[in-house]
Amino acid sequence: MSKIYTQHISGKYRTIKNHTGIALLLFYFLTPWIRWGRVGSAPDQAILIDLPTRRAYFFGIEIWPEEIFYITAILVLAAFGLFLFTSIFGRIWCGYTCPHTVFVDMFIKIENFFQGDRNTRVFKDKQPMTLSALRTKFLTHCSWLVLSFCFAFGWVCYFYNAPEFAHDLFFGSIGVASKAWLFGLTFATYIFAGFIRERVCMYMCPYGRFQSAMLDNDSLVVTYHDWRGEPRVEKNTEIKNFGDCINCNKCVIVCPMGIDIRDGLQMECIGCGLCIDACDSVMKVINKPTGLISYSSANAVNQLKKGIKQKVKLIRPKIVLYSLLMITASLIILKSLIGKSEFVLLVERERGPLFTITPDGDIRNTYSIYIANKALVSNKICLKTEGVTGVLMKGNELKDEYKQELCFSLDADSENRFKLFLKIKSEDVIATSANNNEEKLTFIFHNHKDNKIKILNSVFITPSSNYK
Repeated sequence: MSKIYTQHISGKYRTIKNHTGIALLLFYFLTPWIRWGRVGSAPDQAILIDLPTRRAYFFGIEIWPEEIFYITAILVLAAFGLFLFTSIFGRIWCGYTCPHTVFVDMFIKIENFFQGDRNTRVFKDKQPMTLSALRTKFLTHCSWLVLSFCFAFGWVCYFYNAPEFAHDLFFGSIGVASKAWLFGLTFATYIFAGFIRERVCMYMCPYGRFQSAMLDNDSLVVTYHDWRGEPRVEKNTEIKNFGDCINCNKCVIVCPMGIDIRDGLQMECIGCGLCIDACDSVMKVINKPTGLISYSSANAVNQLKKGIKQKVKLIRPKIVLYSLLMITASLIILKSLIGKSEFVLLVERERGPLFTITPDGDIRNTYSIYIANKALVSNKICLKTEGVTGVLMKGNELKDEYKQELCFSLDADSENRFKLFLKIKSEDVIATSANNNEEKLTFIFHNHKDNKIKILNSVFITPSSNYK
């Protein structure tokens, strides 16, 4: 496949593309430097995937390894959001917000700056290499490498506290894994955005290949109005009533994918709208109405052919349904993330004897307790029970005497498993031996860090009245 030489074009969609790219680049590079105060030894970076502590931070939300389903759910929602916007606006993601598209656009701008616009680059590449051409190419590739390194640096900052990473990188004290990611991403960005550009979209990204499954007759896509543009001036000089298209091919030479939109919607089209700017600029020069190429839908085009101007239907039943489902799922996930506790608590009755008669005649039940402190600060936990009269408790690893309430400390980012012995006096058995000898028992955990209470239900089993 020959190299695609794109020509710079000014216009409405070029301006939108420029502003969108700047906003996305600023967001990408500045976000790791946003600070967020956290207690204990937790990092103060607002958005961070902290691999050493196996946590992901998003402002006040913290995701732990066993909660990977949250990330999976978010990725699935993002995918469905992409499909939803595709069914409405076509491949607007590819044309304006895809990271590959944004960086390819930056690389082309650098190439234009050092080597000139399309015609100049085509001419120079056909000539023997000169010292001046070698200098401009050297400056182009050096700038590409610098931009690629900046991209890789920004990416690693999402996994390595940004100020610490900048400090460690400056003094050469980063680890092997960080070096591998830094220089691997630099090289990959340099190759993808500098050399294989449109081939990534055509052959490596599957999105373009299944976009047709998401589009319908009301989807907004880049459309050439052949009913108005054909026949073209240079194709048949015997025809007196020519179409508006003068076959200047400007829509082709500005396309970053190198396609001719006049051949219809194609898998390679990323919907960037630059061909619209190019065509409109020509229409203004030849005093023809703009809009020969525009964002439109199949239904709207069919109406235009009949002389009826129809707006594109952006709100449709399936779009409303998909939107409501996504919003509902997003709110459920967000509420779950915000409201989740920093403690994991599990209570399970032992599978051994249902109960034990102690030497002094008391009735004892045994439970397995698991408690994990996900916070990065130590905390005090107090445990008591309700539902059964006269319950006393003791933990085998806590080395306490039997008492009505147990309090113990839990270190930061730690877990504890222990046996919990609960007993009641023999004289209380008769008073509490109903319900087939199973009494509902409620465990109440009091978290002193955030003053929250968590309740877990279980049962306390006592012998029947005729037990011997």
